[in-house]
Amino acid sequence: MKKPPSHLRFTHIRLVNWRNFLKAEASLGGRAFFVGPNASGKSNLLDAFRFLRDLVKPVGGGFVSAVEARNGISAIRCLQARGRNSYVEIDVSVGNDEEPALWSYRIRFTKVGREPFATIAEEDIKLRGETIKLQKRGKDDVDFLPFTQTLLQQASTNIDFRDLVTFFASIRYLHVVPQIVRDPRRSLDDKEDPFGGDLLKRISETNQRTRESRLKRIAQALSIAVPQFVDLKLDQDSEGRPHLKAGFKHWRPNPSYQTEEVFSDGTLRLIGFLWSLSENEGPLLLEEPELSLHADVVRQLPSMMHRTQRHKSRQIIVTTHSDAMVDSEGIGLNEVFILKVGDIGTTIESGIDDNEIVEQVRGGFTLAEAVMPKARPRDITQLSFIGEL
Repeated sequence: MKKPPSHLRFTHIRLVNWRNFLKAEASLGGRAFFVGPNASGKSNLLDAFRFLRDLVKPVGGGFVSAVEARNGISAIRCLQARGRNSYVEIDVSVGNDEEPALWSYRIRFTKVGREPFATIAEEDIKLRGETIKLQKRGKDDVDFLPFTQTLLQQASTNIDFRDLVTFFASIRYLHVVPQIVRDPRRSLDDKEDPFGGDLLKRISETNQRTRESRLKRIAQALSIAVPQFVDLKLDQDSEGRPHLKAGFKHWRPNPSYQTEEVFSDGTLRLIGFLWSLSENEGPLLLEEPELSLHADVVRQLPSMMHRTQRHKSRQIIVTTHSDAMVDSEGIGLNEVFILKVGDIGTTIESGIDDNEIVEQVRGGFTLAEAVMPKARPRDITQLSFIGEL
């Protein structure tokens, strides 16, 4: 599949009855940082973008697979959804600064009666505001099978919006789990693994010149963040499995090398983060990239994202619990979004639309000091007063 136009990004998302979100929306720039308490829907927000990616996956993808991989529509539909409006809807705009809604895509789906699968109630694809392809299930359409496939996944009919299909296919989600990266069996698996199981495979399959250039830059970053670190290279074992080897200084003149099997969790997560930034892909979804990292390292992550974006124009969407992340210099109020939990589900509010946050920042508060208290559970200070468990 060809690469998407590098300038494209998500400019808006609207969710209806999607997991935590009865109704929520957000306008997005090149970077977006979503904060909120546990179980507010940060992972589920990223999953809406992953759902679009799954719709167009050439192997193991498609509408039915995407819904069933999430345990069916009953697990997807917001608990607060009621009555006639119990459908699920994802509505996104894709474009750039000049044309924020170059493409628009909306999919609405539900489950009718005793049909075995969820079906598409309506799917609308627009180019510059004009519908170029539409499918809509009517009340008299008793054959559900035609509505188990999206327009996106039908290669014979998606030629007029192939750029949008390619853009969705370029979405990349990353939440590195060090134990999975260390598992040698994962590096030979053909499946894409959002938890880092395919990281070594992706590195090894990269053109050698490009790979060495990227690893050199990653090594420079690690030499600052990781004590005694001096070198990073890729090697293969006797069975052909790829391994990262890191060199560390010690009392001998030559460094001692260790494989990823003994890297610290923070080192593996930082390598995964830096490698993903270097790839020429579409939107990058990062879930809590601060895990296992020192706060001073975390403060530098947004700056690394920014420098990468100057060359690649790659959109980066982040969920985080970290004050240090939000406190990073250069993050704007319009780049931070707060997930607010209420009786009718979670809503999304931009920092720039919250008057209290704006006034506090103008009054000298740091962005983290103004934003993060709104992302904490209510009465959290009472937790320490709970009796012995």
